[in-house]
Amino acid sequence: MFDRKNASLALELVTFSHTLFVLPIIFSGYIISLKEFNIAIFILILIAAISARTIGMLFNRIIDSNLDLQNPRTSQRLIPTGKVSKKFVTSFLILSLIVFFVSSWLICDLVLFLAPIPLICFFIYPYLKRVTWFCHFFLGITLSLGPLAGGIVASCSLDSVPLTFPIAIFTVFWVSGFDILYALQDVDSDIRNGTYSIPSYFGKKIAIVISAICFFISSLSFLYYILHTSSIHISASNSINNLLFMILIVGFWIQITRSKKDDFSFFKYNSYVGFLILILIISDILLR
Repeated sequence: MFDRKNASLALELVTFSHTLFVLPIIFSGYIISLKEFNIAIFILILIAAISARTIGMLFNRIIDSNLDLQNPRTSQRLIPTGKVSKKFVTSFLILSLIVFFVSSWLICDLVLFLAPIPLICFFIYPYLKRVTWFCHFFLGITLSLGPLAGGIVASCSLDSVPLTFPIAIFTVFWVSGFDILYALQDVDSDIRNGTYSIPSYFGKKIAIVISAICFFISSLSFLYYILHTSSIHISASNSINNLLFMILIVGFWIQITRSKKDDFSFFKYNSYVGFLILILIISDILLR
């Protein structure tokens, strides 16, 4: 079933490149809470994270297939066009679920016990856009489970939650902020089809303001981590942190300004934001 052609379809179906902005956030939580590195656990985290993100994308694609068909931007996706069969999608989903739960089980019992939580959130998210504009924030909350999960995996306990919480808050408002801007390109389709989003409900100008506020709160969370958690007493670490913070702020500003001009090429930038956080955390630990 999973020959070269189907493997290519699978990667296109779940937009594998989007997984890249989630992985660094998960590993950030893992490294913050890490006491002893274990290569087997590291690989299992990678497998669990990729399979979980795949499940989330498949839920979204399957549940939203009719909405995607009505939206000019998404009407050519694989499921609306019928380029992939329901049998293939179902098999891919089942395989991803098996991989996710097995990898979670191999990590530790607590991870396996908590494993259904993100899956439930992934399943709920596509339905929220049918009833409330809060869907953007729910997506942010869902992906913020990543750094929390990374920390829990590192210790197989909940003791790491306070350490990773600032990164989780950062993730909530960072993801919510850029998802609001991303929804600007679907305003007409959302209004026509009765789909809820902040741009379709409040209008473009207010949506951009709300997004800017989200980025501001996200930046404060990032700054809080730098000031209260990282090794600010080390000049080298402090210089790196300041540089990364400035890059982050400039990136947020570019997203806001480009969105005002209906330029949505900024989405690729968000693939690097998670890496900025990961670089900060690694440099902080190495320079202690």
